[in-house]
Amino acid sequence: MYAISVILDVPLRNNYSYSCNQFIATGTRVIIEFRNQEQVAWVKNCVPIAQFTDFPPEKLKPIIHISNDTLILTDEIWQMCEFTAKYYHHPLGTTIFSAVPPTLKKIAEPSINLPQQCYYTANEVATIPRGKKQLQLFEQLRQTKLSETQIRAIYGSNPSKILEKWLEQNLIKISPPPPKYSTVSQLELNLEQQEVCQQIQTKFNQFHVGLLYGITGSGKTEVFLHLIREMLEQNKQVLVIVPEINLTPQLATRFNTRFPYAKISLINSEIADKARFNAWLEAKNGTTDIILGTRLSVFTPTSRLGLIIVDEEHDDSFKQNDGLRYNARDLAVWRAKFNQIPIILASATPSLETLYNYKLGKYTLYKLTQRAVEAATLPKIELINLQHYPVNYAGICQPALTEIHNCLERQELALVFINRRGYAPVITCYECGWVSQCRYCSTNMVYHHEKRQLKCHHCGYQIPVPPICPSCKNQYLHTVGHGTQKLEEFLAEKFPNARIKRVDRDTTSTKIAWQEIYDNVNQHKIDILVGTQMLAKGHDFPNLTLVIGLNLDNALFSYDFRAGEDMFNILTQVSGRAGRADKTGTVLLQTNYPAHPVYQFLQQHDFNGFINHTLKERQLNQLPPFSYYALVKLTSPDEAKLKAALQDLYAQAKIIKHDGVTLFSPVPAVMYKSHNRFRGQMLTCSKNRNQLHGYLSQLEDVLPKLKGVSISIDVDPLEV
Repeated sequence: MYAISVILDVPLRNNYSYSCNQFIATGTRVIIEFRNQEQVAWVKNCVPIAQFTDFPPEKLKPIIHISNDTLILTDEIWQMCEFTAKYYHHPLGTTIFSAVPPTLKKIAEPSINLPQQCYYTANEVATIPRGKKQLQLFEQLRQTKLSETQIRAIYGSNPSKILEKWLEQNLIKISPPPPKYSTVSQLELNLEQQEVCQQIQTKFNQFHVGLLYGITGSGKTEVFLHLIREMLEQNKQVLVIVPEINLTPQLATRFNTRFPYAKISLINSEIADKARFNAWLEAKNGTTDIILGTRLSVFTPTSRLGLIIVDEEHDDSFKQNDGLRYNARDLAVWRAKFNQIPIILASATPSLETLYNYKLGKYTLYKLTQRAVEAATLPKIELINLQHYPVNYAGICQPALTEIHNCLERQELALVFINRRGYAPVITCYECGWVSQCRYCSTNMVYHHEKRQLKCHHCGYQIPVPPICPSCKNQYLHTVGHGTQKLEEFLAEKFPNARIKRVDRDTTSTKIAWQEIYDNVNQHKIDILVGTQMLAKGHDFPNLTLVIGLNLDNALFSYDFRAGEDMFNILTQVSGRAGRADKTGTVLLQTNYPAHPVYQFLQQHDFNGFINHTLKERQLNQLPPFSYYALVKLTSPDEAKLKAALQDLYAQAKIIKHDGVTLFSPVPAVMYKSHNRFRGQMLTCSKNRNQLHGYLSQLEDVLPKLKGVSISIDVDPLEV
């Protein structure tokens, strides 16, 4: 008999023990009874019952069911989850259940597909010694993780009959496998790209973090494709992580074109549960060659991983902001180190944290300073001073409209960028001052003209637009500000013959929406794109020659110390969509503050100047990356309980020894109320990462004593 310690999907840091008459490996999926219900659990460890001393062994409930060996979590993923739970101060149980596909969280045992095709030449089959034939066949199935017992159950034990059945079921092809890459579509690299590829290839089969900094349009993706081909030739898997789901269609198309015989799996939150589980299983079994996914794909198990690529590494979307608050980019680096393989962090605007690691000598910098298309040049960036050219009701000025007209005359594509969806940010009454505020959040509800609705973009609450002012009964309500819908409506009136497409979360909610946009752009069926920052990341539109940025100044005076960096990155990215082929690109940025350093560095394409300027500011104020931050976040539907808990938290936090750690008094969150819960937070920081984590580990013991509130720790928060 054995005592089995299991991990459940509960926000607690303790384990639960059960009994079993056989040894069960760590990472095995089991079904147990917990609180009179069957639950999925994962085995943490297994010891002989004689070594179990926590309480009398006869009180242990038995394990109800042990899942298929194929579903065992690999040692790598288990250790990764343990590291993640420790670093982000999150319960191991909810960490593991966040890392596995939804199918594995359900009680029902998921069905497992038969192994993929194995390829043999006729000579290889003929020359297998009779005594070794069975072992050879079993070895060919090793990558599927099926046990010998399962193989015998499916195919029998006679090696000749196994071979005969496999041939009948088309599981073996007596022919060499086709190449996983295509030489037809291989593109020539310029000298810079060749040099970068050659340097990175010397780092294969060892841990190495490469920061691939390339200006927009410099051909970073082409470098990826050449490196991936080298990996496929070595029969290694590649994990490619992108920040947004909408980046996957274009990238998947390029991968499929270049590697027509490679198995490519997509893993993101929009993939159906069954498809996601199959992709997870195929990656684990080694039958997938390229895994392309968003941040959750960083937890995908593999059997022969050789390279990790993180595209647009600066993007905030790599950080999960609820539940398990992890950063997929940083976990990808941990994973590369665990496997002793290279990882490439790529961006036209690398994050300050990544650049700081380069300056410390932890990362190696690779540069692409020229555009991949020889005739392409960086776009000319012009600043429109709104003090001289005021905007109209849609938020756009006359010089910008003139440039759009000229662009349409040339039959080229224009992009109008405004990082605010909806028709208008707020509806108000000029008589009494009423505004359309959300009843569940400390924010205004956005007016959506198409459905005549007010919608909260945080909690999703929506109501019809009131016919009169709810406060003073005035029948005239007014919209304030601009959004993508208002801009689209105005441009349709101004340019009636233009084909306009709005791109925001309201128009790209379906799986095929992005593919339709790409197809229409490539077929020249769109003249003007109107959209949010969804359009700023990694998209390649060869006919795009004009980019106009609206409503930009708000970020210059934000409470968030990262706002300037985020704004510079977004505007650099969105500007980089223009002039990527042989046509000159122009970028117009509307602003009331043309002399601001952010705009000056943008106009000069001076990324290094902006980085040095910002790093000096951060160092002067001891902000990240020169110090390490963590937020203790409290929420409650009861405002009084939240305030009491914040006071108790600070009192308890000060008692714990915190040498080298600075504690700040608890304060309300910037958005004090969200999803009908009141929110507060306490900031802790230190110049020493280990000191901060040591303090947080002690603080974890205090947090459960705070009653009536939900508590979480956010390590390396993006917003403070």
